[in-house]
Formats: sequence, structure tokens, C-alpha cells
Amino acid sequence: MWWYILDVILFQSCFLGLYLVFKRETFYVQNRAYLLITAVLSLVIPLLDLSFLAFDLGTEEANSPAFSQLQSYFIVGDEVNLTASEGTPEPQIHFWNFDKMMKLTYAIGCTVFAITFSIGYFKIKQLTRKAKLVKYINRVAFYQLEASENAFTFWDAIYIGDQIPEKQKQKVIAHELEHARSKHAIDLFFSEFLRMLFWISPAHHWLKRELVLVHELQADAVAAKDLDKHDYAQSLLNQAFGTKNLEFSHSFFNHSQLKQRLMMLQKKNSHPQHLLKYLLILPLLGLMLTYTACKEDAQEEIQELTEQAEAEKLRTQYMSELKEAVAKYGLFSDEIPKKFRLGTYRQINSKEDFYRRNSIMIYMAEKMDEEKNELSMTDSDAFQKLKTQTYEEFLKDKNSPRTEITEVEEVEEVEIGDVPFSVVEEVPEFPGCEGLASNDELKECMSRKISQFVNENFDIGMAKDLGLKGVNRVYVQFKIDKTGEVTDVRARAPHPDLQEEGERVINALPQMQPGKQRGENVGVLYSLPITFQVSE
Repeated sequence: MWWYILDVILFQSCFLGLYLVFKRETFYVQNRAYLLITAVLSLVIPLLDLSFLAFDLGTEEANSPAFSQLQSYFIVGDEVNLTASEGTPEPQIHFWNFDKMMKLTYAIGCTVFAITFSIGYFKIKQLTRKAKLVKYINRVAFYQLEASENAFTFWDAIYIGDQIPEKQKQKVIAHELEHARSKHAIDLFFSEFLRMLFWISPAHHWLKRELVLVHELQADAVAAKDLDKHDYAQSLLNQAFGTKNLEFSHSFFNHSQLKQRLMMLQKKNSHPQHLLKYLLILPLLGLMLTYTACKEDAQEEIQELTEQAEAEKLRTQYMSELKEAVAKYGLFSDEIPKKFRLGTYRQINSKEDFYRRNSIMIYMAEKMDEEKNELSMTDSDAFQKLKTQTYEEFLKDKNSPRTEITEVEEVEEVEIGDVPFSVVEEVPEFPGCEGLASNDELKECMSRKISQFVNENFDIGMAKDLGLKGVNRVYVQFKIDKTGEVTDVRARAPHPDLQEEGERVINALPQMQPGKQRGENVGVLYSLPITFQVSE
């Protein structure tokens, strides 16, 4: 939205800057047309899709299957906490950001101008209701204002004060009739509407002022055509002072424009050759269209830099909060706030969810590598992408059907049929989960059944016998092969015996119905964090 508003203001300013070249010419009809047409063009040009005129120098980066596997490693299974009790979710607090404050300020400005417009329109309507219809002049209604020296046009009717001398009245009527016949009121309300929408733009306030002036000059030129210009100018001077200008109408006695009107009355008609000045709009339009065609790439680069800066800021903030929470409670402690539990983010519903989960995954991967285990997490392109991916890139990947298909195809090819649990089309069926309607329900059931199985079969007592204290965690990764058997079980733990216990429990899982991809049985990768507390 802000880019569009800035473009409209920029284009309107450029058009008005060019208008100064022929503003003092006596081509009032053409000047009026120029102001109205360019006002519309400034609204339309920023909306045009001219990207086909620009060169696309970007490259398309396909999702890495290793990255998908790294993501799935942390989020495929619910955390099995052998002594866990579910904590109370912490409410998320959303603060006002700069964009919201700007939108609120913009809305308030539009509201103020709308109220001002409504009050002015209401006052005019009250004044016109008291006027007395005298007659119709060339289908234009002529009303008389009692005890008034004012004269103005409102829509397609003219209003003349009864205290204006008869000698001057005919000149005033001729002037106001031209306003009514030329439908100047439409221009006036159009410019007011633009001022309300773009109240922050000096160019749109300038536009209204120039439109009102060219209306007056056009009406003066017609009214003074059959009169002595000096006599007409004298009428302006005689009646202008002591009268009141009315907003949202065309007033014969407009004080602020009086000097310019008097000067233009004395000016000779411009030579027809000067009409060629209007051709200067062509190169200006060419520049605007070129800018519109090329701005998309520039805006995308700026947006990308902004997103990266925001991502780095949020990662740093959440990583700092995470480390403080881990130092105080332990990563898998029952007391750690729920916002730092990985299982909380099986579904990403906000930017905060994404960057918190991202920080937890980075932290866990780095801690795993510190243990010098066989499965290295940080020494890969996938991990580097994990550290740099933005929320906007995540949404694009998530909402792109083409990307999802490509990702699965690449995973199948590289992993020789092994597909991460998070992207497999049909997950394996754990005994007791048969007959569920959707893949999501099968995933939830399988995770619940595996967690229950581990809780019932894992020997927690051995940790105390080994002299371990506090929070202990065992990371297990395995595959459910094409026949539904559990294979390739690997575990990491603070003690070899715990590692063996983790592998033993997972190897004891019952046979399942294999997962399927495109109707064919495939191996499915699954990972599981197991945590428990050893009381001292």
C-alpha cells in the first residue's frame, strides 16, 4: 500500500511540475483537461503490470531435500517426556509495530478530511435551502440569496446575493453560468476526494488549487468575451472585498486568486503554436512507465533486505531468550515455558512461531554436534539455509504446489525411496490407527501411539543406576521401511547404555502398514526426542 501511495504522490508531483510550463497560457480548456487526465494517470500507472519490459536476472532456487529432512528431523514426532506434565500455554502478546501505527495515522487523517468535507457540504446545503428560485437561464437554475453579497455555483445551479448592484449582477451571472454549464463541480468534488485519500500529499492540495484557478479563468474568459475587460476587472475589485469565500463551491469573489485572475484578463490569447508544449508530457510518461516496469525488482530487493534484517533481529532475540530459559530450566524440563518447547510448533501460525521454532532447531543442532555424534547437523547447506530462511520464504515454499512436488521428487531420488514423515503422502499406519479418514489424523495417531509405547517400555531406572542426574535426553532416528518394519535405528544419549536402551525400545516397535508415495510403498524417516528427569 505504501509503495502505491508514494508512487501516486511522485507521479502527481511530476505532472504538476510540467504543468508550470503552460500554466500561463490562455488554453483554459486544455489546462483543465491536462489536470484531470494526469490526476487519473497518476492513480492508474502505478497499478500497471509492466514487468515484461524489465529483464529478469533472478535465479530460482529449488528446495533442498536435505533441508526438508533436517526440518523433519525435529518436528516429525511429539516429544516423549517420560515424567512430563503439560504446562499452561503462555499467552502471546502482540505489540503495535511501525506499520500498524502508520496505517492508524493514515486512517485518522482520512477521517478528519472526510468529516471536514461533510461539515462544509452540510453548511452549503443549509445555505442553498434558504435561497429562492428566480428562473432558469439556459436550463441552469438561478437562485437569489436574501441579504447577501455572495455569488457562487453549487452543482448545476447558481446563487446570487440580492445586495449585489444590478450593474454588476449581469457580469456575475455570466461568470457563474459558465461554471454550471462546464460541470466544474464534478472536478471540484473529484479533487476533494483525492485530497481525502492522499491528505499527506502536498501535490494533491496543489492540484485542487490549480483546478479551481483554471475554472475561474475559464469562466472569466467566457464572461468577459462580450464585455470590456477593464470594466469586468473593475467589477471584480468593487465587489470582492467584504464577501466570504465558501468551500466546496465556485465563488465569483475568490480573494486568494483575484490577483492572478486580473493578470490573466489583461493577457493576450496564446498563439496556437504554444499547444505543442503539451507534447512534453510524452517523454514524462515514458519515464514513468520505465520506472513502473523496473521498480518491481528494486522493491523486491528492498523487501528482501528488510525481511532478512527482521529475521536476524528476531532470531537473535529468541535465541537469547531460549538460552536464558535453558540455563534456568533445561531444554526439556517440565518447567521451561511452552513457547520454548519444540512440540508446540508442529503448526506454524505466525511469524513469532516460525522464528522461535527456528531458534530452537538451530540451538538443538549445534548442541548435537557438540556431542561429537555420527549424525552431523551443522556441517551442511541445509543447516545454513535453516539459519538464513525468512518467514516470507517459508510461506512461499509452503504455499507453492510446484515447490512441494519438486521437493518430494528430489527427496525420493536422493534418498532412494525414503521420504521424511512431514511430507509423505500417506503415513505408515500404527496398529490401532486403522480406518482414520485423513493423513493428518493418521500422523497424530501414530505420534501418540509411539509416545505411549516408549513411555511404557523405556527403563528410566537405569539412568539413576548410571549416576546420571537432572534432565536427560535421548535422540532417536529410525526408518519405517517399505514392508512396515522399523530399521536403521540410531540414537544419541549422554551415556552408551542409555543409547542402547533407546535403540532397544524403538526396535521393539510393532510392524506397521508401510507409508506410500504416489501409491507405492516407501521408506519413511522418523525422529523422536525422549527426555526424563532423574531426581536427586
